[in-house]
Amino acid sequence: MVTLRLTVEDLSRIRFIGTLGAEFESRLAELRYAEPLQDEFSEWRRQVKRRLRRISTIAASAPPPASRAAAGPSPAGGYFHATAIEPFWGRIRSHLETERELFGRTALSGGVESALNRLHPTIDWDAPYLRVDNGQNAREIRLTGDGIALAPSLFASRPLVLDPESGRQGLTTLVYNVPLDIEAASSLWQAEEDGTAALRELLGHTRASVLESVRVPSSTGDISRRLHISKPSASKHVSVLRRSGLVATERKSNLVVHRLTHLGEAVLG
Repeated sequence: MVTLRLTVEDLSRIRFIGTLGAEFESRLAELRYAEPLQDEFSEWRRQVKRRLRRISTIAASAPPPASRAAAGPSPAGGYFHATAIEPFWGRIRSHLETERELFGRTALSGGVESALNRLHPTIDWDAPYLRVDNGQNAREIRLTGDGIALAPSLFASRPLVLDPESGRQGLTTLVYNVPLDIEAASSLWQAEEDGTAALRELLGHTRASVLESVRVPSSTGDISRRLHISKPSASKHVSVLRRSGLVATERKSNLVVHRLTHLGEAVLG
């Protein structure tokens, strides 16, 4: 249990942050992804697993590592963030911002102390102590009037107390996990599938598949083999996507490689 001793000045300087950011959530999401559970994250795990498998397949047939050095992070690193967080980040951020607004309304109607007691079942406010029963090593932290930052998290499995060096704005930061019910989970995860279907309806199935295939820079031959279409067909689809600003083509050594532009990445999510 971590016990935070707050002064009157700390209570008046509580900063409620909507989120600590996508990279922070990504680190916690890796732990969630590894959990073999049937829960509100099951649909998310299924989608991420499918995307990672697809990227692994694409990477296996991409140019050799020397030609691919500038293509981006390895599947074990940045590709997790790109597949598990980025496609959903807009909705995750909105969900957490809603939590911040709820805290604000609760604080206005019932006072900050009431809002603190409603943060999480394992968080208890008994002036001047804010106790966090989260399994971390027992310790007491005495705040000195600079305040404390509060931040909700979607992927945290339990509340966390971050030291000023790791927290936001140089403050001790209390991260608490936001409950995710079935309705909220459906809204967060199902929309991604709907977006994919809409993209295929807009571009056509084959052209959308070509766009998806160049998440990892690929040659026309790579695309042809991967999607089982002819090289002329692959070249035609790439040309249309390039004119639309979704794909860029560049030469690496003796190989012509197609990759997503920033617009293409945004369209795929």
